[in-house]
Amino acid sequence: MKRRTLLTGAASALAMPALPMPALAADNKPEKLVYVGDNGPWHFAMVEEVAPAFEKETGIKIDFTLLPVDPWQARLKAELNAGSSGIDIVQWSVGMAGWLNPHFDDQREVVVERIKKRDPDWNFDDFLAGAKTAATYQGKMNGIPYRTTTGIMHYQKYLLDQAGITKLPETFAELQTAVLACNKPPERYGFGLMGKQSSAISNSFYAWLYSAGGRLIDFSTGEVFINNAAAVSALEFWSDLMVKYKAVPPDAITWEYEEIISGAQRDRYAMCSSFAPYATLMNDPQKSQTGGKWTWATMPGQNNKSEGRTWVDGHMLGVPKYSKNQDWAVEFIRMCCNQHFMYRSMVRGNAPPRGSVLRESDLVAKLGWPPIAAAAIETGIPTPAHPAYTTLEPALRAGLSQTLLGQKKPKEALDEVAAEWQRGLRRAGVKKA
Repeated sequence: MKRRTLLTGAASALAMPALPMPALAADNKPEKLVYVGDNGPWHFAMVEEVAPAFEKETGIKIDFTLLPVDPWQARLKAELNAGSSGIDIVQWSVGMAGWLNPHFDDQREVVVERIKKRDPDWNFDDFLAGAKTAATYQGKMNGIPYRTTTGIMHYQKYLLDQAGITKLPETFAELQTAVLACNKPPERYGFGLMGKQSSAISNSFYAWLYSAGGRLIDFSTGEVFINNAAAVSALEFWSDLMVKYKAVPPDAITWEYEEIISGAQRDRYAMCSSFAPYATLMNDPQKSQTGGKWTWATMPGQNNKSEGRTWVDGHMLGVPKYSKNQDWAVEFIRMCCNQHFMYRSMVRGNAPPRGSVLRESDLVAKLGWPPIAAAAIETGIPTPAHPAYTTLEPALRAGLSQTLLGQKKPKEALDEVAAEWQRGLRRAGVKKA
């Protein structure tokens, strides 16, 4: 992803708190802490603000190793599987929890309880429940949420008004009506989606699956749900917008993360379901032809609004059990995740998990979408974290792509995905109960 700075330089509405450091043993103080994570552009506040503040308070440098996704995961697997003490702070994403699980003690004890004893005002209750769920695998919390992404609905509200749509859609049927009413090809289509056969296409579909009452897999039993009636109905609704109604830009079959944003900025569509933070770039008058015209809502449900659900993903900060500098690593996490620096990270491109930050009046006034994201996260469904899912998901990508291209009907495509998943689960040793 390109460098995206959200409101860089904006003044923080949350004052910088006093950062009293606990009395940790000076003879055990390291010269540096090693942090390994990905190279996403949302690290700006952490690297440029938190780390210098931490070094000023402690004298300890943070050695950041920020890598593209594949080298990042390879580095973590190599060192953690060897029991190396060379990493003090691990940044990991939701889908990695399964294979990382053996390398962490429960972070409720390692991090949260230690911080609560030192800093009662840190307030872990402020972290959204959905973010905590995403940080937990098989009952054990492997990290502290730092970045929590989710999907929400983005609407050009004035186009709905012009079409006589007096309220934001709450059901699939209402959304279809709104999409078709705003569909004016080739100048502007009713709906945008990420249709490239990559992780983008799966992310585009998950919210519709969950909002129709669908599921993916139960890894505890090996039962596959991807081709049941709920899943098929979700895919029928979603793919019909493109195949049957021609209400999606034809080139959306090549769109990923950058393209869904640029499509909004170029007024290529009236509404979409996509990442919540993308709203800032879509709605920025300096970057977007449609700046100032967007509004947001949580997902519609298939039959009523209460059924609406979305996905939750993001990144956690954890202290591996092999680190020799656990107390100091906890201190860095404490500072990264306090209210002040969570606000600063939001201003600079992060999607923080603290409810108080997402609902802070200054950010709500400037951005609009953060409280919608907070509501979506609370009931969201985390990305599957079982190690086998990374080998299964490509089959889903292929099935979704074939459906959007009109090559297969939803039921046929999902039946083939289910069959491939069942073979993959057997190879992975996950047996159907």
